[in-house]
Amino acid sequence: MDTIKNIKYITSFLLLSGLLLLSHSLAIATQNTTKNVTDSDYKVGPENVLVIDVYYGKKDENLSRKVRVSSKGMISFPLLGEVEVTGLTVHEIESKLTYLLEKDYLVNPQVSVFIEEYSTVSILGQVKEPGSYPIKGKITLVEVISLAGGFTKIAAVNDVKIIRTMPDGSKTTIKVKAGDIINKGTLEDDVNLHSGDIVTVAESFF
Repeated sequence: MDTIKNIKYITSFLLLSGLLLLSHSLAIATQNTTKNVTDSDYKVGPENVLVIDVYYGKKDENLSRKVRVSSKGMISFPLLGEVEVTGLTVHEIESKLTYLLEKDYLVNPQVSVFIEEYSTVSILGQVKEPGSYPIKGKITLVEVISLAGGFTKIAAVNDVKIIRTMPDGSKTTIKVKAGDIINKGTLEDDVNLHSGDIVTVAESFF
């Protein structure tokens, strides 16, 4: 009997150690991903705030402005109306706006774009540090759970939902058994999060 108890204890210890190591590795990977993505290769998405300055001779105060990217990936800009910018880098947005302004309106304009506010995802419910987290580059559900300190002791780890706003403004809910992904190490089943996603972790009643 003592041998069986020892085997169970060792197995539990190894499983717990593995989960802690996986969580630590994911946290480091997430931090490295955030640090390695710069403004030059970051692709703009919904809810980003852009500061756009337009110059031709001098700065045009009427055209220069701060804009927020809509859930459909568009910005509203004087003279041009709605302009799609989602999935573009800062340099690509500068080139696109310069081309559109020069095509019909201005002579040799210069456009500069600065990202003032990056995208965020929110995680609520049974995690140790719920809240909103800025994302700069790709991030997955398990990585955000790790950033939020991991599950609480009363979390229903397989009752995790991602609430996502679609381009047409509608909302969809994605159900994920995050506990199985973490416990079994099946990271290929992890889910990439989008800007504006809200993750909820339910409470376990058992």
